[in-house]
Amino acid sequence: MGIPLTLISGYLGTGKTTLINHLLRTTKKKIALLVNDFGDVNIDETLIESRSDSLLSIAGGCVCCSYGNELIETLESMNSSENLPDHIVLEASGIALPSKIIQTVSLMNFLSFHGTVLLTDASRIQAQLNDKYISDTIRLQIQEHNLLVLNKTDLIREKDLSNCMDALLKSFQIRKLLTTVNAHIEEKDMLLDFFPNKKYKSDEFKLEKKVGHEFVSSTIKPTGTIDTDVLGTLIKNPTYNIERAKGFFKNKNGEACEIQYDGLTLKIEKTKNKKKSVFVVIGKKNFYNEKEFIEKLNSIQTQ
Repeated sequence: MGIPLTLISGYLGTGKTTLINHLLRTTKKKIALLVNDFGDVNIDETLIESRSDSLLSIAGGCVCCSYGNELIETLESMNSSENLPDHIVLEASGIALPSKIIQTVSLMNFLSFHGTVLLTDASRIQAQLNDKYISDTIRLQIQEHNLLVLNKTDLIREKDLSNCMDALLKSFQIRKLLTTVNAHIEEKDMLLDFFPNKKYKSDEFKLEKKVGHEFVSSTIKPTGTIDTDVLGTLIKNPTYNIERAKGFFKNKNGEACEIQYDGLTLKIEKTKNKKKSVFVVIGKKNFYNEKEFIEKLNSIQTQ
């Protein structure tokens, strides 16, 4: 049958890394992780609580345009290892299209593709589907799911959640749907084989029209300390049109902190992670005021 492989997909900030960390904390399987992030520095790799040397990463852009031969080479290296994993989990970047990744995976006979788990933000999915700049990406991601997860349901009223589910069911062919908070999904629901009697073949995929990413990614490495409140205000300032921000910095007391921002919710907390200070900031092309934001970020640092 080959090594089982499950693809974790979902737009920026939907909770993919949180999902993987929960899996790692609870599974008894030997999981090999392959992590891709949109940016020069793979922040998600740092945030994953790897229990062993099973974490591999490919940084530097979206999986659907930059994996290519590197994805194939990385997967083949797993196959040639004497210590084979029980399961491979591949986390795609937030703007990746699952069909292109699945097509690559289907070419490799030593793998058994088990399906795509797609995370969405229940509080924002309807607005995203109506956003002319990202709706094509969101729709194509939804069309390629095997398990659709509505995450962050605690941020939405019960009536609005019901309306959201009804709208999705009317607009898409929903194969399997789960609702959750904090990306808490049981292993039995996400690592199962969604099509046990069928092996995917590369010629079965009709790749959709090319969707332009329309995103800009900034990698910023602060050299000084930053006031937490000032940073939070800066990140949320609508002037800069930031879609996603994550990374590490030192607060004004010199303590290491982690920041996560999904365009709506900001979370800053102290961390034991001793990685160097670095931010990855993502915004829509022609809207994200990259130059002004970086200048302002540099100005609030204290040496």
